[in-house]
Amino acid sequence: MEALDDQALWQRLVAGDAHAFGTVWDRHRDRVFRHLIAAGNSPSDAEDLTAAAFLELWRRRAAVRFVEGSLLPWLLVTAQNVHRNASRARRRYRSFLDRLPHPEPEPDPAELIAERDSPRARQVRAVLSTSRAQDRHLAVLTTLEGFTVREAAAAIGISESAAKMRLSRLRARLSQALLDPARTEGTPS
Repeated sequence: MEALDDQALWQRLVAGDAHAFGTVWDRHRDRVFRHLIAAGNSPSDAEDLTAAAFLELWRRRAAVRFVEGSLLPWLLVTAQNVHRNASRARRRYRSFLDRLPHPEPEPDPAELIAERDSPRARQVRAVLSTSRAQDRHLAVLTTLEGFTVREAAAAIGISESAAKMRLSRLRARLSQALLDPARTEGTPS
């Protein structure tokens, strides 16, 4: 059985043969892909542009030109146009980004980590790690989350006066640890 040329295949496609476009794809995709690689595109960009060229082939199926029964010349010209359009869009995008104001410099993450691991922070973590879970929860709820002592006490199920006493003791241990770093490693007093 003789293989159909692209023009005959295209006539079958227009007549409703669903497999004809797949045959055109299988027949020409590698050549279009290589052409786009040769134009200086990365393999991933060339894949995207190959798909775009075949999309244009489908969109403009009524205006396709055949050269000696082949779609390949039309596809290669279309692929080159798609490549130029994509390059132009990338240049415009880069130009747009260059015109945007530059963001304010952010602090160095290394400094943030160094601050987090400062001796003072280690001392606070050491005291909190040896404290009761309820004391830690109270400290987090009141200090970090902004709850009142009454609200924090109700959340963990103790009285307000008990919560005040526990927070007072925790503050005293933290103050002592920060004044006397050698005590940080021991148990709470």
